[in-house]
Amino acid sequence: MTVKDILAIVDTGDADEQFLKDAREFARFHEAHLSVAILSVVPTPDYALAYAQPYFLLSDYVEAAGEKQAKVARIGERDGFEVRILSDDPGALLDKAPVQARYADLILFGPVDAYANKHLRRRLFENIALSSGRPVIVLPAQWTPRPFAHLAIGWNATREATRALGDALKLAQAGAKIDILVVDAKSSTKGHGSEPGADIARNLSRHGFDVTVHALFSEGENQSAVLTDFARQHRADLLIIGASAHSRLRELFLGGVTHDLIDGAPIPVLLGH
Repeated sequence: MTVKDILAIVDTGDADEQFLKDAREFARFHEAHLSVAILSVVPTPDYALAYAQPYFLLSDYVEAAGEKQAKVARIGERDGFEVRILSDDPGALLDKAPVQARYADLILFGPVDAYANKHLRRRLFENIALSSGRPVIVLPAQWTPRPFAHLAIGWNATREATRALGDALKLAQAGAKIDILVVDAKSSTKGHGSEPGADIARNLSRHGFDVTVHALFSEGENQSAVLTDFARQHRADLLIIGASAHSRLRELFLGGVTHDLIDGAPIPVLLGH
């Protein structure tokens, strides 16, 4: 199945003009329908004081949401994409967003600087990545769409990494080059097997992909930096990561590599759960 229905997430700020352009170009490149969801939090008093300045009154939030919707709707009418607005208190909005995401094939977020409310972006990203069942891609600023002919996956032999890889293959060019990146991996009977990365490499090779396994070592460096540096230096078109949580009790707090990459990277990052 190819990607034909894309949902881009924005907030009511005015810093996302470039991301909206990039999302439109991404959808056009993949010949997919684009919907833009404007997420507007109606704050409780505690939330407004902690996170939501400079707006202080409910009327300010309603006005900001209306202005943003009208602005994006004008662009949508011109460029042929759908606009919808989700407005509710923070808790309800965090529950609604993953449900809306389930009706798209792929969710797009811009880099963190494209959002006025960075706290809301992070919470929404985490909920959508972990609860929607759909893959999420973070686009870097001013990224020009091109075929995904070279993929790099941070492989740790988990269900999440397997799901992310399966989602990415829907976007991959036939016969694409795929780098399997195993960081500080050790052989085991349950996960990697006797040779980390070898089993998934064989599987992908049987589907016609050009696969290479790379054993990387963090040597005290953050694993997200190791993966990002490799992908950038080897000019990968897409970095793939399994989005994981430490436990069901902490499902809103993504751990390790995932947490470090959701603000954005120099190349597109796909996260699957």
